[in-house]
Amino acid sequence: MNDQQRMNIGDEQISRMKQKKEYRRQERRGWILSLTAAIVVALLLRFFVFEFIRVEGRSMLPTLYSNEYVFMEKVTYRFSEPEYGDIVICSYPHRSDTFVKRVIGTEGDVIRITDGVLYINDVPNSDYFSDPINADMAPVTVSEDCVFVMGDNRNSSQDSRVVGELGYNMVLGRAVFVLWPLNQMHTLH
Repeated sequence: MNDQQRMNIGDEQISRMKQKKEYRRQERRGWILSLTAAIVVALLLRFFVFEFIRVEGRSMLPTLYSNEYVFMEKVTYRFSEPEYGDIVICSYPHRSDTFVKRVIGTEGDVIRITDGVLYINDVPNSDYFSDPINADMAPVTVSEDCVFVMGDNRNSSQDSRVVGELGYNMVLGRAVFVLWPLNQMHTLH
């Protein structure tokens, strides 16, 4: 082999090394772009589509138990209003945490508690609970674009009886199913 052939082989090796370097650089760039895109999509989904919420406390017994995780979807209430019976994740005025409650009254409904019985539009209601309620409540007419929420465990719940009705803007989403623990997974209605 002459010197010219050796130089050509050396140039080819250098060229292949440069190609490998360029390929690795492009591969790293591809991974970084893919990872960045995945993070952005995950954050968008979390902020605008769904979230997992941990139930804290006893206010939703026997429907939900403390330390269960529920899947909350955030899309439905962008196109429709909360309905009677929906389990919602909401915020309260002047509070930073979230609460899991059930919609008991919608716009125009009259809610009252007399002698331990919940009345919705003067009809006794024992949906979602059966124990008598400890404290009476004067009639409240639910305002426009608002809901009245209560915990299913009526005697152990800070809800609209304490904080008042909630505007639609305070309803963050709808609880769809229990996700955790796995052996307790079920849909909510």
